[in-house]
Amino acid sequence: MSDRIIDLKKQLRELKAGEKMAAFAGFSLDLGDPVGTKDGVLKIADFIRPDGSGYLTVTFQLDLGPDLAEHRAVAQAFQKLATFSSRADHVLGRARFGKGFDYMLCMDQGVSEGEVWYTAEADIYYTALRGRVRELVTEAVLPGLAAIVPVTFEAANWWNDEQG
Repeated sequence: MSDRIIDLKKQLRELKAGEKMAAFAGFSLDLGDPVGTKDGVLKIADFIRPDGSGYLTVTFQLDLGPDLAEHRAVAQAFQKLATFSSRADHVLGRARFGKGFDYMLCMDQGVSEGEVWYTAEADIYYTALRGRVRELVTEAVLPGLAAIVPVTFEAANWWNDEQG
């Protein structure tokens, strides 16, 4: 047995550093009374396999204050995304996230002790992604996420001018 301690968060950050950033969008999360709205940023990355299939990774990040009621409200809002993901078959997923939807995985990292960032992430897999990234994000993914989580998105800001 090794005495070496594995820092999974550090390893995850290192993996994420190699992602192909596609776009980002600001958003407002409506948490209702008494919390109100919280602003955050959605990062969108893509990974396209040689066969044209692949996935979009959407990462929600919010800067939270010390209010535990706010923390609980944010966690409850993103629990809706995890619940949808666990139930999303081809029919439900395609209706929400567009043609070619294959499956979805969610990872809610929450807030770590001593940190103020809340992070929730979902990978949305498609049987055909090449050449469709912008179309899917603007026409299906952002509206699909907004139908699940009480969020309003700003227009996506694209990382480069290449069509994904």
